[in-house]
Amino acid sequence: MPEHNDLNDLTVVPKNLHSPIKPFRAVVIGLGEGSERIMLPAIAAHPNVELVAACDLSENMRQRAAKKWHIPKVYDDPIAMLAAEQPDITAIATPPLTHYDLSLLALKHNSHLYCEKPFMPSLPEADRIIDLAKQQGLCVGVNSQYYQMPIYRKAQEILDTGDVGRVYHIDTWQQMYLLPDEEGGWKAALQPRRVLFEFGTHAIDLICRFFKAYPEAVTAKIAQVRVDVNADVCINLRLDFGEGRMANIMFNRMSYAPIRYFEMRLNCEKAAIRTSFGGVARLDLGWNSEQKKPRFRMSFTKGGEVRLEKSGNSKHLLNQPNTAVGDGAIAQFSTFVTALAQEHTRLSYVSHAREVLRVLLAGYESAEQGGELIRL
Repeated sequence: MPEHNDLNDLTVVPKNLHSPIKPFRAVVIGLGEGSERIMLPAIAAHPNVELVAACDLSENMRQRAAKKWHIPKVYDDPIAMLAAEQPDITAIATPPLTHYDLSLLALKHNSHLYCEKPFMPSLPEADRIIDLAKQQGLCVGVNSQYYQMPIYRKAQEILDTGDVGRVYHIDTWQQMYLLPDEEGGWKAALQPRRVLFEFGTHAIDLICRFFKAYPEAVTAKIAQVRVDVNADVCINLRLDFGEGRMANIMFNRMSYAPIRYFEMRLNCEKAAIRTSFGGVARLDLGWNSEQKKPRFRMSFTKGGEVRLEKSGNSKHLLNQPNTAVGDGAIAQFSTFVTALAQEHTRLSYVSHAREVLRVLLAGYESAEQGGELIRL
Protein backbone atom coordinates (compact mmCIF):
# COMPACT_ATOMS: atom_id res chain seq x y z
CA MET A 1 0.00 0.00 0.00
CA PRO A 2 1.14 3.61 -0.51
CA GLU A 3 3.19 5.19 2.27
CA HIS A 4 0.67 8.03 2.43
CA ASN A 5 -2.70 6.33 2.02
CA ASP A 6 -5.23 9.15 2.21
CA LEU A 7 -7.04 9.45 -1.08
CA ASN A 8 -8.68 12.66 0.10
CA ASP A 9 -5.34 14.45 -0.23
CA LEU A 10 -5.24 13.57 -3.91
CA THR A 11 -8.55 15.16 -4.85
CA VAL A 12 -7.91 18.73 -3.72
CA VAL A 13 -7.71 21.34 -6.47
CA PRO A 14 -5.65 24.37 -5.40
CA LYS A 15 -7.80 27.49 -5.12
CA ASN A 16 -4.97 29.90 -5.97
CA LEU A 17 -2.41 28.86 -8.54
CA HIS A 18 -0.21 31.93 -8.02
CA SER A 19 2.69 32.00 -5.59
CA PRO A 20 5.73 34.23 -5.01
CA ILE A 21 8.19 31.58 -6.22
CA LYS A 22 9.83 31.96 -9.60
CA PRO A 23 8.31 29.86 -12.39
CA PHE A 24 9.26 26.21 -12.73
CA ARG A 25 11.06 25.52 -16.01
CA ALA A 26 9.31 22.66 -17.82
CA VAL A 27 10.01 20.54 -20.88
CA VAL A 28 7.77 18.07 -22.71
CA ILE A 29 8.80 14.80 -24.32
CA GLY A 30 6.27 13.73 -26.95
CA LEU A 31 4.19 16.09 -29.09
CA GLY A 32 1.49 13.78 -30.44
CA GLU A 33 -2.27 13.97 -30.04
CA GLY A 34 -2.27 13.33 -26.30
CA SER A 35 0.24 16.07 -25.69
CA GLU A 36 -1.66 18.45 -27.96
CA ARG A 37 -5.00 17.87 -26.19
CA ILE A 38 -3.83 17.38 -22.62
CA MET A 39 -0.22 17.98 -21.63
CA LEU A 40 0.63 21.20 -23.49
CA PRO A 41 -2.62 23.03 -22.54
CA ALA A 42 -2.18 22.02 -18.89
CA ILE A 43 1.36 23.38 -18.76
CA ALA A 44 0.50 26.53 -20.70
CA ALA A 45 -2.38 27.30 -18.32
CA HIS A 46 -0.26 27.33 -15.18
CA PRO A 47 1.08 30.80 -14.30
CA ASN A 48 4.03 29.43 -12.34
CA VAL A 49 5.32 27.10 -15.04
CA GLU A 50 7.35 28.19 -18.05
CA LEU A 51 7.54 25.83 -21.02
CA VAL A 52 11.14 26.22 -22.19
CA ALA A 53 11.55 23.30 -24.63
CA ALA A 54 9.97 20.20 -26.14
CA CYS A 55 11.11 17.07 -27.89
CA ASP A 56 9.72 14.73 -30.55
CA LEU A 57 11.15 12.47 -33.24
CA SER A 58 8.87 14.03 -35.88
CA GLU A 59 10.05 17.30 -37.35
CA ASN A 60 6.50 18.19 -38.43
CA MET A 61 5.22 17.75 -34.89
CA ARG A 62 8.11 19.77 -33.49
CA GLN A 63 7.51 22.70 -35.82
CA ARG A 64 3.74 22.64 -35.39
CA ALA A 65 3.94 22.58 -31.60
CA ALA A 66 6.64 25.25 -31.48
CA LYS A 67 4.49 27.60 -33.53
CA LYS A 68 1.18 26.94 -31.76
CA TRP A 69 2.48 26.88 -28.17
CA HIS A 70 5.34 29.39 -28.58
CA ILE A 71 7.98 26.90 -27.47
CA PRO A 72 11.42 28.57 -27.57
CA LYS A 73 13.40 25.43 -28.42
CA VAL A 74 12.56 22.03 -29.88
CA TYR A 75 14.75 18.94 -29.95
CA ASP A 76 14.75 15.53 -31.61
CA ASP A 77 16.74 13.93 -28.78
CA PRO A 78 15.53 13.90 -25.13
CA ILE A 79 19.05 13.34 -23.79
CA ALA A 80 20.32 16.46 -25.54
CA MET A 81 17.31 18.47 -24.38
CA LEU A 82 17.60 17.50 -20.72
CA ALA A 83 21.34 18.08 -20.68
CA ALA A 84 20.98 21.53 -22.25
CA GLU A 85 17.86 22.78 -20.47
CA GLN A 86 18.22 21.25 -16.97
CA PRO A 87 14.45 21.62 -16.36
CA ASP A 88 12.63 21.62 -13.04
CA ILE A 89 9.79 19.52 -14.51
CA THR A 90 9.86 16.95 -17.29
CA ALA A 91 6.46 16.01 -18.70
CA ILE A 92 6.29 12.72 -20.60
CA ALA A 93 3.53 12.33 -23.18
CA THR A 94 4.83 9.36 -25.15
CA PRO A 95 3.46 5.79 -25.57
CA PRO A 96 3.40 3.87 -22.25
CA LEU A 97 6.05 1.32 -23.20
CA THR A 98 8.57 4.21 -23.35
CA HIS A 99 7.66 5.67 -19.95
CA TYR A 100 10.25 3.81 -17.89
CA ASP A 101 13.35 4.74 -19.87
CA LEU A 102 12.29 8.36 -20.28
CA SER A 103 11.30 8.70 -16.62
CA LEU A 104 14.64 7.26 -15.56
CA LEU A 105 16.37 9.74 -17.83
CA ALA A 106 14.45 12.69 -16.35
CA LEU A 107 15.15 11.69 -12.76
CA LYS A 108 18.85 11.22 -13.53
CA HIS A 109 18.85 14.84 -14.69
CA ASN A 110 17.40 15.82 -11.28
CA SER A 111 14.04 16.83 -12.72
CA HIS A 112 10.60 16.39 -11.20
CA LEU A 113 8.54 14.05 -13.35
CA TYR A 114 5.00 14.32 -14.69
CA CYS A 115 4.02 11.26 -16.71
CA GLU A 116 0.98 10.32 -18.77
CA LYS A 117 -1.02 7.27 -17.70
CA PRO A 118 -0.66 4.34 -17.59
CA PHE A 119 2.31 4.96 -15.30
CA MET A 120 4.63 2.05 -16.15
CA PRO A 121 4.44 -1.28 -18.00
CA SER A 122 5.29 -3.26 -14.84
CA LEU A 123 5.45 -2.98 -11.04
CA PRO A 124 9.27 -3.47 -10.84
CA GLU A 125 9.70 -0.51 -13.20
CA ALA A 126 7.23 1.58 -11.19
CA ASP A 127 9.05 0.73 -7.95
CA ARG A 128 12.42 1.63 -9.46
CA ILE A 129 11.13 5.06 -10.46
CA ILE A 130 9.50 5.63 -7.07
CA ASP A 131 12.64 4.59 -5.19
CA LEU A 132 14.88 6.80 -7.31
CA ALA A 133 12.57 9.80 -6.89
CA LYS A 134 12.47 9.23 -3.14
CA GLN A 135 16.27 9.05 -2.94
CA GLN A 136 16.61 12.32 -4.82
CA GLY A 137 13.75 14.14 -3.11
CA LEU A 138 11.88 14.56 -6.39
CA CYS A 139 8.14 14.53 -7.06
CA VAL A 140 6.51 12.16 -9.55
CA GLY A 141 2.98 12.74 -10.81
CA VAL A 142 0.82 10.71 -13.18
CA ASN A 143 -1.82 12.33 -15.35
CA SER A 144 -5.02 10.38 -14.73
CA GLN A 145 -7.33 13.36 -14.69
CA TYR A 146 -10.85 11.94 -14.90
CA TYR A 147 -11.60 12.50 -11.21
CA GLN A 148 -11.05 16.22 -11.81
CA MET A 149 -13.94 16.38 -14.29
CA PRO A 150 -17.15 18.06 -13.08
CA ILE A 151 -19.37 14.95 -13.15
CA TYR A 152 -17.00 12.90 -10.99
CA ARG A 153 -16.33 15.75 -8.60
CA LYS A 154 -20.09 16.16 -8.26
CA ALA A 155 -20.47 12.45 -7.55
CA GLN A 156 -17.78 12.71 -4.86
CA GLU A 157 -19.50 15.75 -3.39
CA ILE A 158 -22.78 13.83 -3.08
CA LEU A 159 -21.03 10.90 -1.40
CA ASP A 160 -19.28 13.22 1.03
CA THR A 161 -22.57 14.74 2.23
CA GLY A 162 -23.70 11.33 3.47
CA ASP A 163 -27.23 11.93 2.16
CA VAL A 164 -27.17 8.83 -0.06
CA GLY A 165 -25.63 6.60 2.57
CA ARG A 166 -22.72 4.24 2.18
CA VAL A 167 -21.64 3.24 -1.33
CA TYR A 168 -21.48 -0.55 -1.42
CA HIS A 169 -21.33 -1.42 -5.13
CA ILE A 170 -20.03 0.35 -8.27
CA ASP A 171 -20.78 -0.68 -11.84
CA THR A 172 -18.55 0.62 -14.64
CA TRP A 173 -18.92 -0.15 -18.32
CA GLN A 174 -17.93 0.85 -21.82
CA GLN A 175 -19.43 -0.40 -25.08
CA MET A 176 -18.44 0.37 -28.66
CA TYR A 177 -17.10 -1.32 -31.76
CA LEU A 178 -13.43 -0.41 -32.10
CA LEU A 179 -10.86 -3.02 -33.00
CA PRO A 180 -7.21 -2.33 -32.07
CA ASP A 181 -6.02 -2.16 -35.67
CA GLU A 182 -8.79 0.28 -36.55
CA GLU A 183 -7.73 2.72 -33.82
CA GLY A 184 -4.23 2.90 -35.24
CA GLY A 185 -1.16 4.64 -33.84
CA TRP A 186 0.76 3.31 -30.87
CA LYS A 187 -2.42 2.06 -29.20
CA ALA A 188 -2.82 -0.61 -31.88
CA ALA A 189 0.54 -2.06 -30.83
CA LEU A 190 -0.69 -2.70 -27.27
CA GLN A 191 -1.55 -6.35 -27.74
CA PRO A 192 -2.58 -8.57 -26.05
CA ARG A 193 -2.75 -6.21 -23.06
CA ARG A 194 -4.68 -3.40 -24.62
CA VAL A 195 -7.99 -2.02 -23.34
CA LEU A 196 -7.60 -2.50 -19.59
CA PHE A 197 -4.01 -1.29 -19.68
CA GLU A 198 -4.70 1.86 -21.70
CA PHE A 199 -8.19 2.84 -20.49
CA GLY A 200 -8.79 0.79 -17.34
CA THR A 201 -6.59 3.14 -15.33
CA HIS A 202 -9.43 5.67 -15.31
CA ALA A 203 -12.07 3.23 -14.05
CA ILE A 204 -9.86 1.75 -11.32
CA ASP A 205 -8.68 5.19 -10.24
CA LEU A 206 -12.24 6.48 -9.85
CA ILE A 207 -13.53 3.38 -8.08
CA CYS A 208 -10.71 3.51 -5.51
CA ARG A 209 -11.35 7.20 -4.90
CA PHE A 210 -15.10 6.72 -4.44
CA PHE A 211 -14.54 3.82 -2.03
CA LYS A 212 -11.57 5.62 -0.43
CA ALA A 213 -9.78 2.28 -0.44
CA TYR A 214 -7.95 -0.20 -2.65
CA PRO A 215 -9.39 -3.64 -3.47
CA GLU A 216 -8.37 -6.71 -1.53
CA ALA A 217 -8.87 -9.14 -4.42
CA VAL A 218 -9.38 -9.16 -8.19
CA THR A 219 -11.10 -11.60 -10.53
CA ALA A 220 -11.10 -11.15 -14.32
CA LYS A 221 -12.11 -12.89 -17.52
CA ILE A 222 -11.37 -12.02 -21.14
CA ALA A 223 -13.89 -13.21 -23.74
CA GLN A 224 -12.52 -14.79 -26.91
CA VAL A 225 -14.66 -12.85 -29.38
CA ARG A 226 -12.76 -13.61 -32.58
CA VAL A 227 -9.74 -15.83 -33.13
CA ASP A 228 -8.01 -13.13 -35.20
CA VAL A 229 -8.20 -10.52 -32.40
CA ASN A 230 -5.45 -11.02 -29.82
CA ALA A 231 -6.40 -8.33 -27.33
CA ASP A 232 -8.70 -7.78 -24.36
CA VAL A 233 -11.46 -6.17 -26.43
CA CYS A 234 -14.07 -7.74 -24.13
CA ILE A 235 -12.92 -7.93 -20.52
CA ASN A 236 -14.74 -8.13 -17.20
CA LEU A 237 -13.25 -7.48 -13.74
CA ARG A 238 -14.66 -7.86 -10.26
CA LEU A 239 -12.92 -5.93 -7.50
CA ASP A 240 -13.55 -7.02 -3.91
CA PHE A 241 -13.16 -4.35 -1.24
CA GLY A 242 -13.29 -4.52 2.52
CA GLU A 243 -16.55 -4.23 4.45
CA GLY A 244 -18.39 -6.35 1.89
CA ARG A 245 -18.11 -3.81 -0.93
CA MET A 246 -17.45 -4.64 -4.57
CA ALA A 247 -17.14 -3.17 -8.06
CA ASN A 248 -17.59 -4.49 -11.59
CA ILE A 249 -15.78 -3.23 -14.68
CA MET A 250 -17.04 -4.33 -18.11
CA PHE A 251 -15.28 -3.10 -21.23
CA ASN A 252 -16.62 -4.34 -24.57
CA ARG A 253 -15.07 -2.89 -27.70
CA MET A 254 -16.71 -5.38 -30.01
CA SER A 255 -20.27 -4.46 -29.08
CA TYR A 256 -22.84 -3.58 -31.74
CA ALA A 257 -24.96 -1.78 -29.13
CA PRO A 258 -25.16 2.03 -29.11
CA ILE A 259 -21.87 3.62 -28.05
CA ARG A 260 -21.47 4.27 -24.34
CA TYR A 261 -18.04 5.75 -23.89
CA PHE A 262 -17.79 5.53 -20.10
CA GLU A 263 -20.65 4.83 -17.70
CA MET A 264 -20.71 4.45 -13.93
CA ARG A 265 -23.42 3.71 -11.39
CA LEU A 266 -22.60 4.12 -7.70
CA ASN A 267 -25.11 2.06 -5.75
CA CYS A 268 -25.55 3.50 -2.26
CA GLU A 269 -27.79 2.64 0.68
CA LYS A 270 -30.37 5.33 -0.04
CA ALA A 271 -29.96 6.13 -3.76
CA ALA A 272 -27.75 5.58 -6.80
CA ILE A 273 -25.47 8.07 -8.55
CA ARG A 274 -25.21 7.66 -12.32
CA THR A 275 -22.47 9.29 -14.40
CA SER A 276 -22.17 9.28 -18.19
CA PHE A 277 -19.00 10.56 -19.84
CA GLY A 278 -19.39 11.35 -23.53
CA GLY A 279 -22.31 12.54 -25.58
CA VAL A 280 -25.78 11.82 -24.23
CA ALA A 281 -28.98 12.41 -26.22
CA ARG A 282 -32.04 10.74 -24.77
CA LEU A 283 -35.77 11.37 -24.57
CA ASP A 284 -37.69 8.81 -22.55
CA LEU A 285 -41.31 8.54 -21.49
CA GLY A 286 -42.09 5.45 -19.47
CA TRP A 287 -43.86 4.08 -16.42
CA ASN A 288 -42.54 4.34 -12.86
CA SER A 289 -43.67 1.02 -11.39
CA GLU A 290 -42.50 1.99 -7.90
CA GLN A 291 -44.58 5.17 -7.75
CA LYS A 292 -47.21 3.95 -10.24
CA LYS A 293 -47.10 7.05 -12.42
CA PRO A 294 -45.54 8.18 -15.71
CA ARG A 295 -41.79 8.77 -15.83
CA PHE A 296 -40.13 11.36 -18.09
CA ARG A 297 -36.44 11.87 -18.76
CA MET A 298 -34.60 14.16 -21.18
CA SER A 299 -30.80 14.33 -21.55
CA PHE A 300 -28.71 16.22 -24.06
CA THR A 301 -25.02 16.95 -23.55
CA LYS A 302 -21.79 16.56 -25.52
CA GLY A 303 -19.58 16.30 -22.46
CA GLY A 304 -21.47 14.10 -20.03
CA GLU A 305 -23.85 14.26 -17.10
CA VAL A 306 -24.46 13.07 -13.56
CA ARG A 307 -27.88 12.00 -12.25
CA LEU A 308 -29.39 10.87 -8.95
CA GLU A 309 -31.54 7.74 -9.18
CA LYS A 310 -34.11 6.95 -6.49
CA SER A 311 -37.61 5.45 -6.26
CA GLY A 312 -37.77 4.82 -10.00
CA ASN A 313 -36.86 8.42 -10.86
CA SER A 314 -33.71 9.83 -12.44
CA LYS A 315 -32.95 13.42 -11.45
CA HIS A 316 -30.52 15.42 -13.57
CA LEU A 317 -27.88 17.18 -11.47
CA LEU A 318 -25.16 18.50 -13.77
CA ASN A 319 -23.89 18.63 -17.35
CA GLN A 320 -20.21 19.02 -18.05
CA PRO A 321 -18.68 20.82 -21.04
CA ASN A 322 -17.08 19.05 -23.96
CA THR A 323 -13.75 20.47 -22.77
CA ALA A 324 -13.85 18.42 -19.55
CA VAL A 325 -10.81 16.26 -20.40
CA GLY A 326 -8.61 19.29 -20.99
CA ASP A 327 -10.02 21.17 -18.01
CA GLY A 328 -9.42 18.12 -15.81
CA ALA A 329 -5.84 17.89 -17.04
CA ILE A 330 -5.24 21.53 -16.12
CA ALA A 331 -6.57 20.94 -12.61
CA GLN A 332 -4.55 17.73 -12.23
CA PHE A 333 -1.30 19.36 -13.32
CA SER A 334 -1.97 22.34 -11.03
CA THR A 335 -2.37 19.99 -8.09
CA PHE A 336 0.93 18.35 -8.99
CA VAL A 337 2.74 21.69 -9.11
CA THR A 338 1.29 22.58 -5.71
CA ALA A 339 2.63 19.28 -4.35
CA LEU A 340 6.17 20.24 -5.30
CA ALA A 341 6.23 22.51 -2.27
CA GLN A 342 4.43 20.06 0.04
CA GLU A 343 6.83 17.29 0.99
CA HIS A 344 4.26 15.14 2.85
CA THR A 345 2.17 14.68 -0.32
CA ARG A 346 4.98 14.39 -2.86
CA LEU A 347 4.88 10.61 -3.08
CA SER A 348 1.11 10.32 -2.60
CA TYR A 349 0.46 10.90 -6.28
CA VAL A 350 2.84 8.32 -7.65
CA SER A 351 2.07 5.80 -4.87
CA HIS A 352 -1.59 5.96 -5.82
CA ALA A 353 -0.71 5.45 -9.48
CA ARG A 354 1.38 2.45 -8.47
CA GLU A 355 -1.55 0.89 -6.61
CA VAL A 356 -3.86 1.43 -9.59
CA LEU A 357 -1.26 -0.28 -11.78
CA ARG A 358 -1.04 -3.16 -9.31
CA VAL A 359 -4.80 -3.74 -9.52
CA LEU A 360 -4.75 -3.51 -13.30
CA LEU A 361 -1.93 -6.05 -13.65
CA ALA A 362 -3.64 -8.37 -11.16
CA GLY A 363 -6.64 -8.33 -13.49
CA TYR A 364 -4.51 -9.63 -16.33
CA GLU A 365 -2.96 -12.24 -14.04
CA SER A 366 -6.40 -13.48 -13.06
CA ALA A 367 -7.58 -13.62 -16.67
CA GLU A 368 -4.46 -15.53 -17.74
CA GLN A 369 -5.20 -18.06 -15.00
CA GLY A 370 -8.74 -18.62 -16.21
CA GLY A 371 -10.42 -16.22 -13.78
CA GLU A 372 -8.65 -17.24 -10.58
CA LEU A 373 -9.06 -14.96 -7.56
CA ILE A 374 -5.92 -12.85 -7.06
CA ARG A 375 -5.49 -11.49 -3.56
CA LEU A 376 -3.71 -8.14 -3.25
